Amino acid sequence: MMENKISEEQIVSTQKHLDSSHDPGWNDPPKWAFSPAPNASSSGTPTRRLLNKRVAFPLNSTCLSGNKPAQSTNLPPLPSSINIKTTTAPHAPLFSPTTVYTVENSSSSSNKIIDKDQALNDTFENLNYIINDVLKNDDKIDEIQKRLGIMKSMWNDNKLNNEIHEKVYELSQALRLNDIDTADKIHMLLMMNHGTLCNTWISAIRHLILIIKRKINEEKIETKGEISDKSEPLLLMNHTESN
Repeated sequence: MMENKISEEQIVSTQKHLDSSHDPGWNDPPKWAFSPAPNASSSGTPTRRLLNKRVAFPLNSTCLSGNKPAQSTNLPPLPSSINIKTTTAPHAPLFSPTTVYTVENSSSSSNKIIDKDQALNDTFENLNYIINDVLKNDDKIDEIQKRLGIMKSMWNDNKLNNEIHEKVYELSQALRLNDIDTADKIHMLLMMNHGTLCNTWISAIRHLILIIKRKINEEKIETKGEISDKSEPLLLMNHTESN
């Protein structure tokens, strides 16, 4: 039996011995590696496939707690969240109450509802008093009454709004009280805000303002003249005594 056993070295390969520079043909079998690689893993899985595997992300955060480094005990503990109740008032509002109050007053004054007929009667009562007191000998009295009649007809036909009713009534009161500054301000306000509705009759009111202003200036001049006349004898007496 031992003699009949043939060693592997005595077996002659049927394949041809090819040089390293041999260029294989198209039908030559491939060169297979029959022996395992020296660095192959024991499980039989190639190394490249092992490196390409992905690790699943852990769904529970506690799984990673073992991999975290231990925190230093020398660091102070983090402060816990404390709910502090504020007892102070919040910051100042963006709009001050006075500003809002002024805007509301300015908008509500134009929407004020007044008695149209009563305001018309009181207005013309004041204007007729002024005409009879100041324009007795004025040559423009007919033109003024004509333009005031246009205002009255527009007032009755609802062609004037509530703000014009209110402002004209306040203007007539100011004229009757010889308050020229207030009357002039209201006149300018009507011309700027309602020039289209007031241009046919506002000139009559403007003429009344100028007449009353002239009358007040004349009265001031007369008053100064009377004061100077009363003080003149005293000046003459002092002049005589000095001689």
